[in-house]
Amino acid sequence: MKRSVLVLGTMALALGVAPLMAQDSLPTGNVIFFHPDGTGVNHWNAGRIYWYGPDGMLNWDMLPEMAVYRGHMSDRLVGTSNGGATVHAFGYKVLGPGSFGQDGGVDPEEPGSEGRPIKALSGYAGSIMREAAAAGHPVGIVNDGDLAEPGTGVFLSEVGNRNLSNDITAQFLDGRPGFEGEPLPMVMLGGGEGFFLPREAPACGEEINLDCFIHVDQVNGRGPDRRDGRNLLREAAEKGYEVIRTREEFDALWARIQAEPDFRPMVLGLFSRDDIFNDVPEERLIALGLVENEKAETREGRLIVWGSKPGTRGYNPPTAAEMTTMALELLRRHSEAAGKPFFLVSEVESTDNLPNNANAIGMLNALKHADDTIAVIREFIADNPNTMVLTAADSDGGGPQVFSPAPRNPLDEELVGVSAGNPTGFGFNQGFPLDGIEGQNTAPFIASPDAFGTEMDFAIGWPGQNDVAGGIVARAEGLNAELLRTEFRGRFDSTDVYRMLYATLFGKLLPASYGQAAPDR
Repeated sequence: MKRSVLVLGTMALALGVAPLMAQDSLPTGNVIFFHPDGTGVNHWNAGRIYWYGPDGMLNWDMLPEMAVYRGHMSDRLVGTSNGGATVHAFGYKVLGPGSFGQDGGVDPEEPGSEGRPIKALSGYAGSIMREAAAAGHPVGIVNDGDLAEPGTGVFLSEVGNRNLSNDITAQFLDGRPGFEGEPLPMVMLGGGEGFFLPREAPACGEEINLDCFIHVDQVNGRGPDRRDGRNLLREAAEKGYEVIRTREEFDALWARIQAEPDFRPMVLGLFSRDDIFNDVPEERLIALGLVENEKAETREGRLIVWGSKPGTRGYNPPTAAEMTTMALELLRRHSEAAGKPFFLVSEVESTDNLPNNANAIGMLNALKHADDTIAVIREFIADNPNTMVLTAADSDGGGPQVFSPAPRNPLDEELVGVSAGNPTGFGFNQGFPLDGIEGQNTAPFIASPDAFGTEMDFAIGWPGQNDVAGGIVARAEGLNAELLRTEFRGRFDSTDVYRMLYATLFGKLLPASYGQAAPDR
């Protein structure tokens, strides 16, 4: 009998199916899904080299469990942000282009396409976050992009087009169509003020109130965007949220939270018009005057990638790590009051958008922000061991690669040049420009010292602005983290993100959905 079990287990592994474990015997606890969007192993390697040296250690490196992530969609090999987030939130493969909380949606290649409302793997008519909230679990979202970005928005909203940010944000407060009055998230921190205020809202003067806007798009100069006349800031305040929009308001609220152990407000924080970062190439930031020359010699660089210029209310916005710190403490308090574990989705969107715009110094800073957020989460788990963090991206944003020694410009050896190209003797062989510290044709990056104390130069190269399949690694720590090593040792599919989150929230490891379409609602 033992030999038969062994043979069956070997056959299961050969077929790519991990042996099943007990379905209803897992301990439950708090769940954090941390989504550093667009990050492959290549991103993390570049970040480690720059900030800690090639022999250094990231906080990401210290997450103890890992598995290779498989992120294809039902219609393409490379994940999309909206489709990938839908897979994570529902547990089934969906179409890549239009899916946002449903299977399919507006696809520019398929005029007239419509989304299909679906059930999640558990059978619930909604995402894992909506199911958790309905069951009494405190939930929250954090994003250094705008909150309507798919990595956070899909967990709360269902629309037919990822660009419907006004509809997405309205569902945060209203509930989904047909599910009005759903439990509210306890905390929402990120960007996106422009999608909460009507177009006719005035700019704030000396006095800040809920009827005026603070933040303007730093690249295009756009202000509020809502066309339905609704003021979601005021509506949120009427529903009981503390609404904050500046660094000063964030710091004041955090000071009060620390001073009053029983204080557990619901919080809506919006620290930019849309994304908190300015996702354009380095050269564009310089042309816009988004520079701080006094920081030119720092490792962070002089470009203002997050927030607005000094002296403005959008300057020095809260980082992903700071917002996650606040969210975790608030959710911990709400969890104690509810008597149920919490669920947080925290996303660093900048690790995807900045590589997609070939902004190398922005990408390296974004990776530091993501790694600092992992440090915050690991510290929380050390104090609250009934918590699991699972981290994964859905694709490889921009496919960045480290070139070292940095190829140089033949006309100026102090500056980076281009790659060697593809010398087949047929077709194009032009190479592509490499990025130095402020973009093309600038000085190379200098890595932090290695174990020998040597500092080496490098440049960053891009195959293009696309997301690619890349090499994505899922990692985990805390309660049930060993599932990555046991249940998912042979395969960790994008649909398994849902299964692992669900297992720790609800104590039940659901059967895999490999090769299955999501059921109609």
